[in-house]
Amino acid sequence: MGDFNAEEYWDDDYWDNYLKKNSDKVSLDFESDDWFVKYESVLNTVGRGKALDLGSGLGQDTRYLQQKGFEEVVSADLSKKALKELKKRNASAKTIQLDMSKPLPFIDGEFDVVWANLSTHYLDWNKTEQLYSEIFRILKPNGLFIGRNNSVKTIRQDMGDEAMEIEPHYYFERRYLRYFTKNQFDKLFDQKWQVIALEEASTERWGRIKILWEFIVRKK
Repeated sequence: MGDFNAEEYWDDDYWDNYLKKNSDKVSLDFESDDWFVKYESVLNTVGRGKALDLGSGLGQDTRYLQQKGFEEVVSADLSKKALKELKKRNASAKTIQLDMSKPLPFIDGEFDVVWANLSTHYLDWNKTEQLYSEIFRILKPNGLFIGRNNSVKTIRQDMGDEAMEIEPHYYFERRYLRYFTKNQFDKLFDQKWQVIALEEASTERWGRIKILWEFIVRKK
């Protein structure tokens, strides 16, 4: 745990293995996850200037945002391997490698939308609060923060016997992983935010059902 290197984990243990296992597939399982369909109308309430796909992975959400008419979509991820694969699949994508545990390298009010699909549940609580504060900072007034995070209802199916609880709902087993409660979101989405949607839902991920929080909040 002490010598855990997040970039190496995502490059070598996660994306390298995933891409090898799925090398013969035309499309990948998560590309058919249409969780946002029921919320699509909310995108009509913001400009179509600039969007950030935070924790973009292979870029399925980058492509979705491009299709929805955003003039510029920035795909950001810690994994160089994921970003390289994203560029193979979407040559027009603008990519940047970044570490979400550090201040985000963007100016105040730069984005109409920050999209974070299953990407902001890997940090301790202090870093999580810092990240959400940074997301608020880089959003335009009335901009949207859209995403999903693990629910505490998924802990037992995700964590094995070797998992170590570092702090409440935050574990280490191969990598760090956080599981969210409603109370935690209430703390993160304080009076600076307008909560548009915050609900638990299920999805199939890597061949199994996961319980996730879906959220949409607006910067006041």
